[in-house]
Amino acid sequence: MHSPRFYVDYALHFLMSHSRHGTHSPFVYQLVDEVIYAPGKEGEPREKVQRLISRLASRFKSDFAVAGGDNVETITSQLGQTWPQLHAGSVLVLNDIYRSRRMKALWHTIQERPDVTVTIDLFYLGLVFFHKGQAKEDFRIRF
Repeated sequence: MHSPRFYVDYALHFLMSHSRHGTHSPFVYQLVDEVIYAPGKEGEPREKVQRLISRLASRFKSDFAVAGGDNVETITSQLGQTWPQLHAGSVLVLNDIYRSRRMKALWHTIQERPDVTVTIDLFYLGLVFFHKGQAKEDFRIRF
């Protein structure tokens, strides 16, 4: 059961987010079009979050990491171990970024890091990219 704040956050995210047509980044537009909004294929997981994680892992191969867990301390520990291995071209997926106040704070801390160039807030997931030479941008996409 989610808290009332979760539903308020969801409504705000929906109102402030865009589809692929609201993005001005060719990289993000292509990712949304070809991965996030792509029609389901046979053999993919039925649940949309798991399907997206599977698609991202396939697209980005060994430069892909997922951080998630039951509490912020577990996720922070995972990030501490994973972060030194991330580089230009890496993708980090953070699960349940609106689960709690502490998770939202962690998500915002990650967005503010100087080595993070693009973040995509999908409400259920946060995608983090490290692209050298790209302007820092944060996107909210309907998912």
